[in-house]
Amino acid sequence: MKAQSRIFLLTLLLIAFLWPNQKLTASTSQAEVQLSAPVRISDDNGDDEDPSVMLARDGRFYVAWSSKRQDGVNIYIKSSADGQTWSTEELVTIGPGEDYYPSLAQTRDGTFHIAWFRLERAQEDIDIWYSRSQDARTWSIPVQITDSPKVEWAPSILADSRDALHIVWSSGKTGNRELYESRSDDGGLWWAPERQITQSAEEDDFPHMIETSEGEKILAWTRYRQGSPLRDYLSDTSAEIVISRSWDGLNWSVPEVSSPKDEKRRQMDLLPFVFTDAASRQLYLSWTSTRSNSRGNILLRNMASEQSVYSLLTTERTSDYDAKIAPTKTPGQYLMVWVSDREGTREIYSRTFHL
Repeated sequence: MKAQSRIFLLTLLLIAFLWPNQKLTASTSQAEVQLSAPVRISDDNGDDEDPSVMLARDGRFYVAWSSKRQDGVNIYIKSSADGQTWSTEELVTIGPGEDYYPSLAQTRDGTFHIAWFRLERAQEDIDIWYSRSQDARTWSIPVQITDSPKVEWAPSILADSRDALHIVWSSGKTGNRELYESRSDDGGLWWAPERQITQSAEEDDFPHMIETSEGEKILAWTRYRQGSPLRDYLSDTSAEIVISRSWDGLNWSVPEVSSPKDEKRRQMDLLPFVFTDAASRQLYLSWTSTRSNSRGNILLRNMASEQSVYSLLTTERTSDYDAKIAPTKTPGQYLMVWVSDREGTREIYSRTFHL
């Protein structure tokens, strides 16, 4: 009996010491993710946010972001051959309003496309705008996509496999915030009337849409509780990530929650970004969360794994948020850009990681 009691106590001790470690590994394991040191992209004295990144057909990375400076809030762009050394910035927009949240895409003919939202503060007006360029330096005259007295913001642009352009964004025109889309089949010269995608009682923001190699469209966004005010988007702990799928871009599946469970609504999960591996066999979700850091970290999960299993793409005790990701030319390697205050002000950073 004494021997059995000692074995029982030893078993309890092993459970007590090993079980927490197993839980930590399941929730925040970084074993499968190799992170490079962060590289600062923005080098001005402004307040920099809202990055977008893409690997272009010329083999270079392009990053656009919004920068608040003494002369206004405008969008800037840089490029890099390796994600380490970045070119001199170029101005994409210049007034008359404040330009935020750019999203980049490129069609097969090499044309760059960008969408963003513009705030006209005096008129209390927020709308979606679009421009294009052949070289990412000289941009066409901006075209206004929406014209509504309600908020129209947080656009994401996609160039699909047929070279059709899709802009999806959040709109308050129905009384709550729903997702809408407009499409162009001629390279951005003409845009179809907007079409409502979501119809829910909740508040839908920050959409991101991709197309897999098989032609399936995947849409991820942040969903808040019904009635959540727009001004609370960075503090409302009802925020969760949902995903819907469509083969034709018209009929979408019932949205499914894809962020880890948070039944007591103590955490914030927002600003999603979805991407696949080179073969489109694995679907990944990255997002900003307060789960490991109350000031925000970037999380990553394989959508084929349990919802509770995720890894950290930022590990510092700083405010890190709004990550966008592009594949590199090295198989299994990705370039991430995001916002961080690790040097005191909000700046844009990049780093690579392996999956």
